[in-house]
Amino acid sequence: MHVACATDQAYIPHCAAMMHSALVAHPGEAITFHLLAAPDIDVRTLDTLRDFVAKSGGELVAHRDLDARVNDLPVMDRIPAVMWYRVLLPELLPEVDRVLYLDADTLVVSELGPLWATPLDDVYLAAVSNVFEPGMAAHAVAIGIDDTTRYFNSGVLLLNLDLMRRDGCSSAILELARQRPLLWPDQDALNLVLGGRCALVHPRWNCMNTLFLGRDGAAVFGAERVEEAVRDPAVVHFEGPGMAKPWHYLNRHPRRADYSAHRRATPWPLLELEGRTLKNRVLRPLPTRTVDRVLRFEHRTRERVARR
Repeated sequence: MHVACATDQAYIPHCAAMMHSALVAHPGEAITFHLLAAPDIDVRTLDTLRDFVAKSGGELVAHRDLDARVNDLPVMDRIPAVMWYRVLLPELLPEVDRVLYLDADTLVVSELGPLWATPLDDVYLAAVSNVFEPGMAAHAVAIGIDDTTRYFNSGVLLLNLDLMRRDGCSSAILELARQRPLLWPDQDALNLVLGGRCALVHPRWNCMNTLFLGRDGAAVFGAERVEEAVRDPAVVHFEGPGMAKPWHYLNRHPRRADYSAHRRATPWPLLELEGRTLKNRVLRPLPTRTVDRVLRFEHRTRERVARR
């Protein structure tokens, strides 16, 4: 199995926890991790991560010097250019026919074989539909995706590299991103180029925060499938800013302890919680949905100001 992820120096500990979770879920199986590495990651860190993966039963291949291809592309305030690296995978892995891309803020909690075996004969990828925040589904319509359930989340992607290479998908995605302003640049561009040939799979393969902590998933997947995903997830995805992450002071995700356990097994076991501020100490006793609304409002306000 080939698994790819992209990270900078700051996210190395989280990426290591994700890799450890995948190896624990597949004892004795060969997993090759393709690390799409930002230029700020030093050689010593890469060597440490490579040794850790090898001792845990896997193999790590680092791909560097990627910024030259993407340094003119738009980024978000909290996500640097590494967000574009996954688009280069068809070219970076010319001998590989498919790869499973996982965001660094995911955990593998169950065997991935059934997802890996998903037929991809005439589709570019398999992915899970995105669950939008209230009011944000209109964004998909605005960029030309009328059926919002067809807009996929880009945190877990099983990519058909052969077909993407044949059809020049990487160049098409990068060119679109250069020409068209987009709210979520990488995810929007991936959807606009690949979304018409995407196999949508069960939400357990990308069990997002919104399924555990929100109520909007039922409108996308149906209540039964949401319950199945939450009860038996295969990949847990801590998507979103701030308190969405299990290393944040305000996070209350039921799988937070799983992240902490895998993190302790890495060469970066010390977890210093982010967001331990006076304001967050006031917010922490409040109901999760109230805290989430407050922080998301602040985040959207900052994004609107930044776009002016």
